[in-house]
Amino acid sequence: MTQTAERRRGRSAVRVEELLLRGARASVLAVTVAVQFGLCLPTLIEHSRRYEPLWLEIAGFALMAGVAAGAAVCLARYGGIPPPVRRAGAGLVLLAAGAAAVAAPPGNYLDRAHWYFGMVGWYGVLLLFDRPPARLALFLGANLVVALAKAIVSGSPDPRAWAAMAVSVVSVYGFQLALSLVIREVWRVAARARAAAEEEEQFRTAEAVAEHVHRDHQQRYVALLGTAVPLLARLGYGSLDPSDPDVRRRCAHEAARMRRLFAEKDDVSDRLVHELRAVIEVAERSGITVQFAARGEPRELSKDVRRELIDPVSAVLAAAASSTRVTVVRTPHRVRVSALGDGPGPLRLEFGSRHVEVQGVVAENRLWVEAVWPQGTPSR
Repeated sequence: MTQTAERRRGRSAVRVEELLLRGARASVLAVTVAVQFGLCLPTLIEHSRRYEPLWLEIAGFALMAGVAAGAAVCLARYGGIPPPVRRAGAGLVLLAAGAAAVAAPPGNYLDRAHWYFGMVGWYGVLLLFDRPPARLALFLGANLVVALAKAIVSGSPDPRAWAAMAVSVVSVYGFQLALSLVIREVWRVAARARAAAEEEEQFRTAEAVAEHVHRDHQQRYVALLGTAVPLLARLGYGSLDPSDPDVRRRCAHEAARMRRLFAEKDDVSDRLVHELRAVIEVAERSGITVQFAARGEPRELSKDVRRELIDPVSAVLAAAASSTRVTVVRTPHRVRVSALGDGPGPLRLEFGSRHVEVQGVVAENRLWVEAVWPQGTPSR
């Protein structure tokens, strides 16, 4: 549950940045479309008789509009413009500017008929949204070369025209470059907002993990409080004889339970087998030979179910004299854990099971216990 909450909080942190950037991109797209159809289109219609040929001017306008439509589709689907689309769009916009410049009337971009000059910069801001400002400067420089080539081919401007053209370049391109810097700062703010959100979620996750670990430790202490602690206390006070076979079996059983509780916190793929091996290890240290076999794919079982499946096996291992066979069989519908040992004395078969079915047989010096967890069966 903690990992699920962490992933959910991580997604919310990413969404903070996505919302900020998507809103900024949508705003730039809206401005670009408004400038093209609100300012440039009326100018194109007004000076339509001056374009030669007119279809080439219209093609340049339509090509830019197509780039805007493609950017809108990418923003709606992906929340941004992929690099291949960005590069293709920049090339198409410069191609459209070249076509518009060829068909435009002689002169320079101070003429209102040269609508493409300022329009290209808005597409540069849109397509190079999250790129360094130097990329936009190169893009605007390429458009400026096209516009200057048109002006020089039409006839070299006089000094006054050159000065006016320079002022126009500074005002138009300066504003667009400044807007690019503002957007860059928005991107940095979005990144800082994401980092702050991730840091906050990591802090909350750490708190949740610490609380979960503390609660788990309390549960383990409670699990040992009713059995292991009284047993140790009675041994300490001398009311129990360590040489008594029954006392020794109880001690072995509690040692196995404690080892299983410690194994529950390990991060492994097959928790049931891992905890069973921890119990078996305690028995093997006592000189018991254990044969272990597991069949079937690992199953996702709750901690309580694993405890109730292993506890009867732990009792058989604690009561065994020399050898025990432990078997795990897992099918799509149930999990069976059984143990067969050679215990010298009687074995109590009463287990407080709420999730599994436990049955066993005691015959002379042979002890057999089986715990079954049927999938879908409600707790008794």
